[in-house]
This record gives sequence, structure tokens and C-alpha cells, in this order.
Amino acid sequence: MDGPGVAHTVVMTIKHVIIPVDFSEVSIAAVDHGRWLADRSTSTLELVAVTTPRYAKVTAAALTSLAQDHDLDAEFRVLETANDDIEGTLVETVVASTDSLWCVGSHGRTALGELLFGSVSADLVRDAEVPIVVVGPHAKVRADGDVLAVALDGTPASESILPAAVAIAGELGLRLRLLQVGLAHVPPDAADTNYLAGLSHHLPDPENADYDTLYGEPGDELTGYLERNDDVAMIAMATRGVPAGARLSVPSTAMRVMRRADVPVLMLHPREADAHVGPDVRDSNVLDLRRRVVVGVDTYEASKPAVDWAADEAARRGAVLQVVHTWHIPVGAASMYGYPIWPDIEACRNAAIDEVHATAHAIAEVHPELLIETIVAEGGAAQAITEQSVGADLVVLGRHHHGRIAKLLVGSTSESAVKHVECPLVIVPCDEPSPT
Repeated sequence: MDGPGVAHTVVMTIKHVIIPVDFSEVSIAAVDHGRWLADRSTSTLELVAVTTPRYAKVTAAALTSLAQDHDLDAEFRVLETANDDIEGTLVETVVASTDSLWCVGSHGRTALGELLFGSVSADLVRDAEVPIVVVGPHAKVRADGDVLAVALDGTPASESILPAAVAIAGELGLRLRLLQVGLAHVPPDAADTNYLAGLSHHLPDPENADYDTLYGEPGDELTGYLERNDDVAMIAMATRGVPAGARLSVPSTAMRVMRRADVPVLMLHPREADAHVGPDVRDSNVLDLRRRVVVGVDTYEASKPAVDWAADEAARRGAVLQVVHTWHIPVGAASMYGYPIWPDIEACRNAAIDEVHATAHAIAEVHPELLIETIVAEGGAAQAITEQSVGADLVVLGRHHHGRIAKLLVGSTSESAVKHVECPLVIVPCDEPSPT
């Protein structure tokens, strides 16, 4: 097997670590991480804020106060914008700062949260197209960590982070560790580290290359790995920079990891990211080549006939059973001030996770030998099912006989899936017979 190579070498000297702040708790949380980066790279620390000319002096005074409150030996700069284009002003400054490493705090919002409330950090990564350290809501400084882990899946898009990771690891005095993550089945007589071993030959000090292989859902596997390995100070990932609206149905692995990881994430949206992504790649996921039966569920009780049929069929085929459940944010009535009432986004997501886990538990009681995987996605069920159908043996869906009005309002997942799934589809009636 021929190993891939690093496309080009990045020579980077970090003279400044820059932290953009808007004086929110999220942006201030990045200060400790920025100080750690500056100490590791023996560079200067700089605080940057964007404001209109009218508030420039007030903002400068606030930056000075912030530096004093955190006992920072830091410079500060106020960037002025006449049209409130904070993100655009930051992007221009990032691109012009060729000797700087930017460290940005992030709320870690879900795609829907970003769509509703905006995310400067996500926009910055997507538009600047340079490596940026993003500090998520759970990230902590691991002062004793000495490893920069690099997440890869075998695609050119994922490998685009490597040159920058090599350069930044050198500047920070960190060891590189390559992590291959994905779902592709590896035959028992094959070496599952061939890809990483080949890649490591093109990196500095190949004889002491460090790498691990993870299998499973990439976001979960990477987050769990970071929890278990406290020598990892930071993880590097390429991201396709998918806009929030698109990520409702095409989740961003890098953003999911950032939202949950207890270390910061070095992110890069490469200029040619979309050109590298073919039809068999789902945002930094390799094509799942295992035998799989995919079943879509609303609730276990409502979908039980379809779930039971799919479980029996997966057991018969010796396949993995993937249980797919999607969820939406319900919007209630407007408040007394005329604003819509948004429920707790994470509560909605957790309720969906609880539902699909209960379904998996019920299946496991009947089929204890069956390998069951659960997939919870925001957005449309038909889209999620279609994406999971790529390379699958079979998709199983339940059919509920909605009335004509209900179909007009909510549609039919099974009818939509018939048009788009990329493998055989079985539709199982799920309505109980009417009492006579």
C-alpha cells in the first residue's frame, strides 16, 4: 500500500498569539488558553476587540481592565468597523497576520443554535482559511499535556490540516500523534495502521511516529479518546466549513468535537475542501463498508414492528443494526413581547438521545448478540436516512397511515425515502389494526 504524502510544507513562526474578545464569558474563557499558547511558543499575547469608532476609547479602556483583572502581560488592539461587520473585520485581520496564531472562544452551539444566534468563531474558521485554535465550552488548559493529536480519515480534505499541525506542533514544542477515525471495516488479516504508518514517513522524525486507530462514530470516538488521554493538549482537525443551515442535515464532525471536547481544537477550513469531498464522504467520514441494516424510528412504541423486523433481518445477515432518530426544535407561541419562545436546545437533543437509547436497549434484550449503533441527527428524517443508506445492505422504515391533511402538513418519511435512498428499502406497516 502506498502511503499518502503531505501536500506541502508550512513554515510558520508564531510571534503573536491573538485573542479576539467581546467581553462575553465565552471569549474571556479563551484567555487562559491563549496565555498557555503564548508561553509555549515564547510569543507575545495580544487582545483584540472590534467596535465602532464611537466606542473605540471605551473599548480600549475595557481591554486594559481585562488584562489587569487576569494579570496578563498582554498588548491590546481595537479594530474599528463603520458598518458593524465584526466577522469581516476579523477575517481581514487574521489573513493579514501571517506570524500570528489566533485563539477564539466559542459557545459550541449546535447548528440550529448557530443559525438562530450566529457564531463569529464558526464564521472565522470558515472564511479565514488559516489554522485557528477554537476553545469550546468544556475545554480546559492541560498544562502538562505535550501531544497535538491530528484527526484523519483517509481523505485529502482531512489531511489538509497536517502541514499546519506539523508547523504549530514544532512552535509549541508538542509531539504529533495521528488518529485515524472512521467506520470502514478492516479485514482481520490486514494491518489497520498501514495508512498512518505510510503517512508518518512524510513527517518529521518518522522513526518515532505516534499513531492510534479509532473505530465508530467519529465525534464520539474522538471525544472519548480525548477524555481518556490526558497527555493530549490539543486536537487538530480540518473542517469543510459547512454553513449552519446545511449542517442541520449534514453535521460537522469538527464542530461536534469542539462542542464536547475538554481540549481546544486547532481548526482549518482549507481553500480546496469542497473539491476534495466526493459523494461517498459525509463531512470527514469515510464510507462505511460494513454490512449494515438501517432502521428509522420515531419512538420505539410507534415504530416497533419496523424495528423488530429490522433487528431480525440484521441478525440473520450478521450485519450491524443502525437505529436512526431525528429531532426538531419545536417553536412555541410568542411571548408577551412578541418574540418566539425557544425551548432548551440541549434538552430537546438529550430527549432524542434518551429515546433512541431506550430503543437500542429494547432490541438488545431480544438480540443480545447483535451489534447496535444509534444515530441521532438534527433536521429531516428522510435526509438522515438517505445519508446512512450509502453502502448499506438495507433500509427499513415504518409506515403510518396519516390522513390526507396530516400528509400535507408533515409529509411522509417513507414516501420521501423511496425516491432517494441508495440501497434496497423495506417499508413495514406500523399502525395497529382498528378495533372492530
